[in-house]
Amino acid sequence: MIDLAAVRHAAQVTQVQLAERLGITQGQVSRTERQADVLLSTLVAYLRALGVEAELILTVPGGEAVRHSLTDSRKED
Repeated sequence: MIDLAAVRHAAQVTQVQLAERLGITQGQVSRTERQADVLLSTLVAYLRALGVEAELILTVPGGEAVRHSLTDSRKED
């Protein structure tokens, strides 16, 4: 799974700052970072709040890659 705390640290954002951006408590950020499994919508909100660009790349049988931006707010989730 993705190490959300490491991503947050790389973005140089504290849990308190992220919580303010998301409109949640610091404790909720901490719990999310410790979870082994998070909803895709939670991951997208977390990454967007950090200002991170993220893309999901799926490789289908036959080798074709299907790309989808996770953090571009101009596209549907």
